[in-house]
Amino acid sequence: MKIEFNYILKDHGWAIGKLKSKDFSTEFNASYLHDTLNSIINALIGLLTDRKRVMIPFYDEPGEHQLVIEKIDNTKKITIELKWYEDYATEYFIDSDKYELLYKGETTLKSFITNGFNSIEKILNENGIEGYKEKWRREFPIVDFKKLTELKSTNAQQWL
Repeated sequence: MKIEFNYILKDHGWAIGKLKSKDFSTEFNASYLHDTLNSIINALIGLLTDRKRVMIPFYDEPGEHQLVIEKIDNTKKITIELKWYEDYATEYFIDSDKYELLYKGETTLKSFITNGFNSIEKILNENGIEGYKEKWRREFPIVDFKKLTELKSTNAQQWL
């Protein structure tokens, strides 16, 4: 099943995550309270290297969405779960088992990596490093993005 993931930077410390499949579509907020873009980049790096499971938090005010991505053994497919917590589960480590599962589906790792990478690249192209910092109040994670770019184009192809 095809699942599309996008991350879109908005003004004044807000961004939107989007998840869409054939029978599901939603948007969820991401506040500057957490460096979500850096979490996305590091999750993609992890999936392209040695991580079997990654989690990306999207802080709302209040509450938190979590995108949990897990490789399916010996395949090039992944499961994606979208969870909702009433509080900041990542930061406070409280009630990590008290969430609402909003979505669960399967897609290819290649599709997810491509969607995530394209979202990050679009943010950088549209805003530049300084524009990103102005909108998000954080430095653009350029070192990690360069690492992701290299992994995506070279030795990580075995995962895709």
